[in-house]
Amino acid sequence: IEPLDLRTASLQFYLLRKHGYCVSSADVFSKFIDKNGNIGSTDATSLLGLYNAAYLRTHGEKILDIAMSSTKKILKSIVNHLDPTIADEIRHHLETPLFRGTNRVETKRYISTYEKNSTRNETILEFAKLDYNLVQGLYCDELKDLTIWWNGFDIQTHLTWARDRMVEIHFWMMGVLFEPHYSYPRVVLTKLFTLVSVFDDFYDNYSTTEESNMFTTAINRWDEHAVEHAPAYMRPFYKGTVASINQIEEDLKLQKNKHAELVKKLFIDAANCYHAEVKWRDQKYVPANLEEHLKISAPSTICMQISNIAFLLMGDITSSETIQWAWAYPTIIRAVC
Repeated sequence: IEPLDLRTASLQFYLLRKHGYCVSSADVFSKFIDKNGNIGSTDATSLLGLYNAAYLRTHGEKILDIAMSSTKKILKSIVNHLDPTIADEIRHHLETPLFRGTNRVETKRYISTYEKNSTRNETILEFAKLDYNLVQGLYCDELKDLTIWWNGFDIQTHLTWARDRMVEIHFWMMGVLFEPHYSYPRVVLTKLFTLVSVFDDFYDNYSTTEESNMFTTAINRWDEHAVEHAPAYMRPFYKGTVASINQIEEDLKLQKNKHAELVKKLFIDAANCYHAEVKWRDQKYVPANLEEHLKISAPSTICMQISNIAFLLMGDITSSETIQWAWAYPTIIRAVC
């Protein structure tokens, strides 16, 4: 990177780091930050760019640690004295740094900001609005289909204690795969984890020990005829779950997805983790150490399941090695859980 100014350097660094390129922070920013932590710029936009770039730091990057603390302090001190447009931008990112924002939400917000820029490019602005509206329309179509599917479970009648989180989870999955061409994976992920959310409520907040045992037995048998093993009030949900997962598996097989059968396996794994926590609770068992605790509690956060199902839904670009890597709960996934 050979930038002309701090703003350009910060943007280049941010984009390269965000897309997985190993760029030396010292090489990029040492010309802008002296050994005492003083930043060689008073431009608010440049300082904001450095602040956002610093969120992509790794352990031991002292220059970015300094950049983070210094820019945050400076931006807070000057924000009330700036032009309203840049001031609003700074306030937003002080609360939610760019790297932590949801892509499409940030897109909508920045379109409104960019419209007020006197040097804006009208063609780029027009295409940004068109892109946003087209993708928003796709998301709405997905929600229509998901609503029809979810209404079939009628949880308001059968499972009044369960949270109805379908729309929330669709938004969550937009953060996992937001691109238009990942519409099918996004819908499948929403279905799976809307069902898992009911599992979570059942095991954590509602079921008795006996009901937990019965439902887990039925889930592990994974057969419509095993419905008799489930508690009576969970039978309609059990049937709907098995039918939905089986349909997803068949769809993936038709797409020649070589990982199709893993969807059911990951789903059963989630139920078993929840059930293991119930047994610990009822037995008043205290794990001997953190490692034993994490063997159950980490998988029950569903981070590994989300990662693996997202990977396998992406098709042939995902290798068996990638799936095995995620299944082993590497440090990077544990850190998210």
